[in-house]
Amino acid sequence: YGGVDYGNAISDLNGSDIADISILKGPNAAALYGSRAANGAVVITTRSGKGTARGFGVSASSNLTFETPLRLPDYQNEYGQGAGGQFAYVDGRGGGTNDGTDESWGPKFDGQPRAQFFGVGPWVAAPDNVRDFFETGRTITNNISFSGSGERANARLSFTKEDVNGLAPGMALKKFATALNAGAELGERFSTTGSVQYINNKGFNRNGTGYDNGNMMQQFVWFGRQVDVQRLKNPRKDADGNQINWNHNYHDNPYWIQLESQNRDQRDRIIGAGALNFRPSSWLTASLRSGTDWFRDYRKRNRAYGLVESPFGGFSELNIFTQETNTEGLLTATRALGSRLSLTANFGGNLRKTQYKSNSTEVGKLVIPGVYNVGNSQDPPVTSAYEEAKKVNSLYGMAQFALNNYLFVDVTGRNDWSSTLPVDGNSYFYPSISGSFVFTDALPALSGRFLQYGKLRASFAKVGNDASPYQLQSIYSTNGLFGVSPRYAVPNTLANADLKPEETKAFEVGTELNFFSNRLGLDLTFYNKATSNQILNADISGATGYTSIALNAGKISNKGMDALLTVTPIRLANGFEWNTALNFSRNRSRVEELHEDLQTVELYDYWSLKVEARRGEPYGALYGVAYRRDAAGNIVVSSTTGRPLADPQQRVLGHYPPDWTAGLSNTLRFKGLDFSFLLDKHKGGDVFSVTNMFGRYAGVLEETLVGRDCIASSATVLCPPNTGILVDGVRNDGTFCVSTTVLCPPNTIRSAASNYNHGLYGLHEAHIFDATYLKLREMKLGYMLPDQMAGRMGVSRAYVALVGRNLWLSTKVPHIDPETAFNSGNAQGLEHGQFPSQRSIGFNLSITP
Repeated sequence: YGGVDYGNAISDLNGSDIADISILKGPNAAALYGSRAANGAVVITTRSGKGTARGFGVSASSNLTFETPLRLPDYQNEYGQGAGGQFAYVDGRGGGTNDGTDESWGPKFDGQPRAQFFGVGPWVAAPDNVRDFFETGRTITNNISFSGSGERANARLSFTKEDVNGLAPGMALKKFATALNAGAELGERFSTTGSVQYINNKGFNRNGTGYDNGNMMQQFVWFGRQVDVQRLKNPRKDADGNQINWNHNYHDNPYWIQLESQNRDQRDRIIGAGALNFRPSSWLTASLRSGTDWFRDYRKRNRAYGLVESPFGGFSELNIFTQETNTEGLLTATRALGSRLSLTANFGGNLRKTQYKSNSTEVGKLVIPGVYNVGNSQDPPVTSAYEEAKKVNSLYGMAQFALNNYLFVDVTGRNDWSSTLPVDGNSYFYPSISGSFVFTDALPALSGRFLQYGKLRASFAKVGNDASPYQLQSIYSTNGLFGVSPRYAVPNTLANADLKPEETKAFEVGTELNFFSNRLGLDLTFYNKATSNQILNADISGATGYTSIALNAGKISNKGMDALLTVTPIRLANGFEWNTALNFSRNRSRVEELHEDLQTVELYDYWSLKVEARRGEPYGALYGVAYRRDAAGNIVVSSTTGRPLADPQQRVLGHYPPDWTAGLSNTLRFKGLDFSFLLDKHKGGDVFSVTNMFGRYAGVLEETLVGRDCIASSATVLCPPNTGILVDGVRNDGTFCVSTTVLCPPNTIRSAASNYNHGLYGLHEAHIFDATYLKLREMKLGYMLPDQMAGRMGVSRAYVALVGRNLWLSTKVPHIDPETAFNSGNAQGLEHGQFPSQRSIGFNLSITP
């Protein structure tokens, strides 16, 4: 419903500084990383000078890419702004004939002179008016690093600068990052490592999001198909400083949004860590390490004078401070227990402390246009402050028994004490046990030319999880002034002092197999897990003074499989090699239990469509208004308008999780040349598209051309034979035909295109689509210069590549990229006016002097 997309802080990490990324699947990772790793963990290892050839080295890389929109809606270009086939411009506020409307149900384009927002001009379509608004984006990333190592020390220092010009006018991102990673041996028994990263991110005029006037994509869902956006760009204001615009009732000039109502942000971030290691003996190591992740985020969003929803302008400022500090002590012992059995054991403790603070200022009206200062506010500014803190103390232990290096048993246990749970119930323990058997090592006779490696594995784990802060007791918030007296309010969610920790139990089995001299490999995993005592907010009667209550109210099961198949179809003596990999993932979720007789928990509500966790249903049900149908499944239409009727009983219309996902990568290498591409498949799942709903309502999408030979002069106009739209369904003639004994007659009533598409508003089923898509996610052609050629250029190593990303999309969803409807929260499967995903093509150059 609005806001600005500030991205995700993981983008602060610099790709040039990453040495390795490991994916730890399942809850077994929680023993090391705590309950946040209940679903697994992504472990990123940064580069260091360790392993560098002794001495000093320099490397550099440069990337240049150009971005364009991957997909924009397919618009109709035969009819322009207006309603009922009529349009005459006077002031864009309704002073003329339908000139205040933001729909394109106006006259057919005929090339004749007609009054418009810029004056009199030919009545013609601007077929590329939305695409013309976007510019070609450009991203430049440069990195240089210095590394060195000696007999007892190593270090690496890197600098990265990223400069991005976005697709929207005035949009830019600037990033500077530096990282230092070092290690040293302090005698025979002591060693130390340390790292520090500093990242500075600056954003300018980031795009708005959602159904909000600050999102230019929102008005492109409506719009007049004759509007040439270049006429809105220069000039974008008249002699009196007012915005020049095509419509003054509902929308702002898109360039006014981007270039006059500017926003900017800056994030400064420091990630630092240090460790001291002590080896009292050859089999025992003690480590003490501590690290902190700190950032300050400043955001300012200006609203220029003359906006439709803010005629006197205004601005908002937000300062965010976040810090997480982890301090850990760890003992590691590795001993042989006889000639066949060995033991590796770990015991440690962790102290985690997180802090979050925010301070905001909101100014609703400016005295002087263009001065975005608190002292320039007509009304008292609205300020707010929020603080949040959390502490988790942990003790954990792990032990691995290895028999002849082919049979392994791992046992872990961890206990957390969380500040967000009741004092007398803030402790929770979670164990795990896993085993693996390399049967090709245990039974050498099984290993031969056909099978080279085989392993079986199984595990069981239980993981606890705590609550978000401040759910145990109500906290008051300020609510403005009543005269000169401050007002305070309790939250709408009733706190619960008896919350219990969440609990996840998971069982997993799998295998790893390699065949034909390791040219065929299979990694297969099956899992079954259930999470109970989930902490969520359940709806309650408003008569209590609250709208929801925090409860341990849910149990959800997940069953599925992951598979990775790797193949080397061709490997020739001349160096040519073709490698391919196929991964496949499938998950089935089910809401097993809710609190007492509760049947559903609403996760989100968007245009009256609800995203829910419903008992007995897969997680993420889309619940809303369906077509009314007869017993045979035919759509029932109105006997007076011929338009589809809505079923009075809402129902589940789909689920957003996919049926399965898969990726196929191929890499071909020959001497210094390499070529690779990656296909990404997302099968099933459903998406509710508000772009389609309102794009049809507004008459801008190409399918709204059907039936325009019948022009509606009222909401109930009926069309002559062979014109308009005839819905394939049955007619409701007073007796709703849902039984098997009452048959409704076939529909013979035709409706005008505008009335039909208007009638689909709020009928959610009409705008829910199968979210299946196939993407060409990446393609790369690279060349490593021969050593002699690189030497003549004065470098020891040089690599150049042509890289493309998001190059192609195939989907059943009309007009949008369905991937833009998915995010990291619970409210997925919803789309409206998302900023278009980007197709990028560019170059990469990497050299080592």
